[in-house]
Amino acid sequence: MEEKIICWWSGGVTSAVACKLAIDLYGKDKCRVIMIDTKNEHDDTYRFKNDCEKWYESPIETIT
Repeated sequence: MEEKIICWWSGGVTSAVACKLAIDLYGKDKCRVIMIDTKNEHDDTYRFKNDCEKWYESPIETIT
């Protein structure tokens, strides 16, 4: 089984850029970008998540 790099996407610009750098460095097939959804997020967090998925050309997994 191929090991994956876990990239934590928290909804802020810092984690968004860190995830993008990891994707660019290791490749999107080797990275799992994951958001932990507290179900108490601001609506704009979900808009930003959609923007980042387009930027990464890859989905952000959501766990709760």
